[in-house]
Amino acid sequence: MHMSNNLLIRIFIIILVVIVAWGLFWVIIRREIVMFGFQMRLKGIILVAISIIVLLGCGLLLTMSSWTSIEILWLILLWIIYVSRVLAPLFIVRDILSIWYKIPSCIIIGISLLYVGFGIYKGTSIKTTQLSISSDLITKEYKIVFISDIHVEAIHNRWYVQSIVHHIQETHPDIVLIGGDLMNTAKLAYVEAFLPFNQLKMPVYAIAGNHDHMGNTGALLQIFETTKILPLGEKSIAIDGIQIVGIDDKSYRGNKKLPEILKESSIVESGQFTILVSHEPEKLSKLTGYPINLELAGHTHNGQFFPINRLIKPFVDYTYGEYHLNNMIAFVSQWIGSWWAPIRIGTQSELVLISLKPKYIKN
Repeated sequence: MHMSNNLLIRIFIIILVVIVAWGLFWVIIRREIVMFGFQMRLKGIILVAISIIVLLGCGLLLTMSSWTSIEILWLILLWIIYVSRVLAPLFIVRDILSIWYKIPSCIIIGISLLYVGFGIYKGTSIKTTQLSISSDLITKEYKIVFISDIHVEAIHNRWYVQSIVHHIQETHPDIVLIGGDLMNTAKLAYVEAFLPFNQLKMPVYAIAGNHDHMGNTGALLQIFETTKILPLGEKSIAIDGIQIVGIDDKSYRGNKKLPEILKESSIVESGQFTILVSHEPEKLSKLTGYPINLELAGHTHNGQFFPINRLIKPFVDYTYGEYHLNNMIAFVSQWIGSWWAPIRIGTQSELVLISLKPKYIKN
C-alpha cells in the first residue's frame, strides 16, 4: 500500500510538472506572438495548446503508417516545435535582460540561430564515453561498445546508422551491444537502414525497446534476419569468459516480473563476469542476489535538452551516468540517436566504450 501511494504521488508530481512546463512554454510563445503584432487571449492560447496536443497524438499515429511523405511533413513540424521549446529559455533570459537594456532584434536572431545550430551539432555528432572496469572475474582484456536508442525514422535514417558503424569501427571492440529502440516506430521500410551493421566483423547483439514495439513489431525480427545483429532478449550467452544477459523492454514482457525473466534467461553463477543489458534502467537493489556485475541501459535520453534533463532527475531512479551498489555497477547511456528532432542542449549523442580488465592483486 505504501509503494502504491508513493507511485501515485510520483505520477501526480510528474503530471503537475508537465502542466507547468507546457504552461510556461505557451506563455513564452504568446509573448513572441504579441511582439510580432498579433493579439491572443487566454482562451485562444488554451485552444492552440489543446490543438497542438491533439496534433501530436494524430502525428504519432501517422508516423506508424506507410506514408513516408506524411511522416516527413510531420517530422518537419516537430522540428519547429522542438526549436520553439529549445529557444524558450533564451526568451526568458532576453526578457529579464530587457529590464535594464533592450537587446537589438538582430542580436537575438543571431544568438537564436547559433543556439539551435549548437543543439543540432550536439544531436548529430557522436562522442565516445570511456568506462573502465577491473574485476577478479575477468581473465583477459575486453573492449565492448554499448549504444542505445538509435531511433531510426524517415529523416534520421541509413546515413546516421552508417556514421554510427564508422564510429564503432574506429574503436575496434570485441563485442557490440545495443540497448533497444532501434527504430522510432517499427516499420519494415526501416530495415534497410541497418544494413551498414553487416560491415562489422565482431558479434553484435541487441534487445528490444519500447519504440520497437510500436507499429509493425515484425520489423525488428526482419532486422535480425537481414543483418548480423542478433537478438539477445530473454536469454544469456557466454562469449570467451563473459556472460551477457539481455532483457527486452517491459512492453514485451506481459505480466512477467523481473525475477521470472532472469530465471528464464538461464543466467548462471559460473564465476564469469556478467553483464545485464536492459532497455530501461533497473535499480541495482532489484538485482541483488543475481550474479550481475554490470548493468547497461538507455531509455531516459537524459532529458535530451535543457531544462528537461534537470526536471526528470527526481522522478526516475537512474537518469544518466555511473551508479554503484556493493560490487555492482550500472551505466545509463544518454543514447546515440534522437527522439524526433536531433536537437540536444545539455546532452550529446553518445557511444560508450567499455574496457574490461583483470584485477591484479599485488602480494
